[in-house]
Amino acid sequence: MPWSNQNGHNQNNNPWGNRGGGNQTPPDLDEVVRRLQERFGAIFGGGKGGNNGPELSKNMIFGLVAVALLIWGVSGFYKVAADEEAVVLRFGKFIGTKGPGLNWAVPYPVDTVVTMPVTRVQRLEIGFRQFGDGVIRKRTNESLMLTKDENIVDISFIVQYKIKSVENLLFNIDHATKTVRDAAESAIREVIGRTMIDDVLTTKKAEVEVEVQDLIQSILDSYQAGISISTVKLQDVQPPERVIKEFKDVASAREDKERAKNEAQAYANQIIPNARGEAKKMVLDAEAYAKQVEERAKGEAARFESVLAAYKTAPEVTRKRLYMDTMEQVLSKADKVIIDQSIAGSVLPYLPLNKLGNKVEVK
Repeated sequence: MPWSNQNGHNQNNNPWGNRGGGNQTPPDLDEVVRRLQERFGAIFGGGKGGNNGPELSKNMIFGLVAVALLIWGVSGFYKVAADEEAVVLRFGKFIGTKGPGLNWAVPYPVDTVVTMPVTRVQRLEIGFRQFGDGVIRKRTNESLMLTKDENIVDISFIVQYKIKSVENLLFNIDHATKTVRDAAESAIREVIGRTMIDDVLTTKKAEVEVEVQDLIQSILDSYQAGISISTVKLQDVQPPERVIKEFKDVASAREDKERAKNEAQAYANQIIPNARGEAKKMVLDAEAYAKQVEERAKGEAARFESVLAAYKTAPEVTRKRLYMDTMEQVLSKADKVIIDQSIAGSVLPYLPLNKLGNKVEVK
């Protein structure tokens, strides 16, 4: 039934837009379809009218649909670089990962592919930024922090990290770089907050690096961020610029102190072993002398006993022998030459006077 005859309803309610206010009828749907077929047929060579118009339009529509499906399917091919891994999401749900090479996924909007550099070591600068032209700019809001002894220190460092779980990285955190940066700042402020400034500036830099790396990793693991921290490297550790001269003077004095201590220790290492060696030598000499005296005494005692035994056997011979031995010992040390008067004339007038010492006595 036409809209104009439905129980006297106002013709202005006609959905075909009877805006002219006249007695107009809606367009015929068959006529509209026929006209569209004629237009598409003319475009693709079918002409207007004709007995094969509807069949040609169906083939044309099927062809267009097939071409569209082919283009849609080909758009699902994607390439993954050697250092990347592709995450495939189907209607936003994780269904798996793809490795390097040419891969295919159901095209958008069914599947969504996100590639991530899983094997690439990424670098994050904290406390400074280095630009491509070599310019380095400080970020004091990141680098200034408080030590245990309530001193301010300016620290710039680098964090290197890799992706170890693309699924966790994609679904558990919002922004990887910001998350790592915030965790790194929090970790180093905690470590520096329990470290003395002298230790940070001198001897404990390596310990600070290890503690910061472990703390960043524990924070990221608690988030299940899917990120592995490779290294933490302190680049520049110094006092703030306003007091850096005074700190350098303190550091120079500390180095002088350490040098003096090292020199004193070296001198002590040289003197003490020599003194110990001399003391050991004196002890050994004393022991050798004691042994020598003891052995000599034993020898003298044994000789006296042998002489005593000989004296008991032949007293006169032994007494004369002792006298001669004694005189030999005494006269062998004398520096005088005694010449008998009876033979003085037959002695050559040459004597080694310079070797005789005192004088020559003639009797």
